[in-house]
Amino acid sequence: MATIETQGDGDGNAFKPYDQFILFGDSITQMACNQELGFAFHAALQESYSRRLDVVNRGLAGYSTAHAVKVFDKFFPLPQTANVRLMTIFFGANDACVPTHSQHVPLDQYKENLKTIIQHPATCAQNPRLILISPPPINEYQLEKFDAIKNTPFPSRTASFTKSYAAAACEVGASLNIPVVDLWSAFMKTTGWKEGEPLVGAHDVPSNERLASLLIDGLHLSPAGNRIVYDEIMKVIQANWPDQTPEALPMVFPSWGDAPK
Repeated sequence: MATIETQGDGDGNAFKPYDQFILFGDSITQMACNQELGFAFHAALQESYSRRLDVVNRGLAGYSTAHAVKVFDKFFPLPQTANVRLMTIFFGANDACVPTHSQHVPLDQYKENLKTIIQHPATCAQNPRLILISPPPINEYQLEKFDAIKNTPFPSRTASFTKSYAAAACEVGASLNIPVVDLWSAFMKTTGWKEGEPLVGAHDVPSNERLASLLIDGLHLSPAGNRIVYDEIMKVIQANWPDQTPEALPMVFPSWGDAPK
């Protein structure tokens, strides 16, 4: 782990900060530490990695990948400052707005922006274990009310458009050999939807209660939706880096029974 040379314990030993697990994304990530929801995936990850890693929330509400590429190197720490062990990249919900919306990012540019973050010199300098997360499906029934509250012309997003951005995130992960949490598919699996069927979440099919239960407003995640994100992240870590699961990592400071007396 990186050390902070200006600090010490009085015995000549430099303090070592916790390694970091950075969550980089939009409002879905920003809201993932809101325990008022009842279950939030950032809070759950920090609980799981308690005393092992600092789980750092860099969710930026309203941001698309176009914004993300401009701010990434302004917050991502240098190796001399902190060691980033793991990082999630979770964008697309805003990129996938309809083309007339101010937050829209064209599909090809969305893919290039994800690649820019993954291949950024700051990322390469740290070489963290990266997890790409696809945007989840949206529910047009709920989103109609959300857009009305935001005074946004409906629809700001469509179920089919979001599906294409989720697929694009998976394509980027496959092309760069980066593990992907295919959140879109994980959510849709719970609804019983199968490829080729009318798209659950779209206005031209009946409202699906299971999908609605995963979202609070057609876009942001409910506790049940947050639970799926957490479970899927932990599955990816277990499958790709079993030595990075909470159980495999030592505590930064020993338990009280083993602490110096």
